[in-house]
Amino acid sequence: MPRILVVDDDKDILEVTQALLTMKGYEVEVNDNWDDALVKITTFKPQIILLDVFLNGIDGLEICKQLKTQSATKHIPILIFSAFPRVQEKVIYEYCADGFIAKPFEVNDLVKKVHSVLSEAASPN
Repeated sequence: MPRILVVDDDKDILEVTQALLTMKGYEVEVNDNWDDALVKITTFKPQIILLDVFLNGIDGLEICKQLKTQSATKHIPILIFSAFPRVQEKVIYEYCADGFIAKPFEVNDLVKKVHSVLSEAASPN
């Protein structure tokens, strides 16, 4: 069962995302702050991270960039969440994210995107 870590400071997004992805057969952990999420990456060992752009004063894009440059975490696909579609182009090219999900999101779109990114990560290059 694939493991997903969702990091967002919006508790409603966390609840909905966790319930939805759990119903689809994923093992899901959620965090509303980055410090706890960083610990969770080590203990939970997610196979994908869904990360909000704005996390209570912390830049999710910079977090993404840092994770993608560290040998222990660079292999983990990251999907960026944002209600600001103008960041979509930046997330992949400047911050090395594996995809973008616009808020508010459609349930089926979220599931398809997660499945697609996990499939790409699992396939040999």
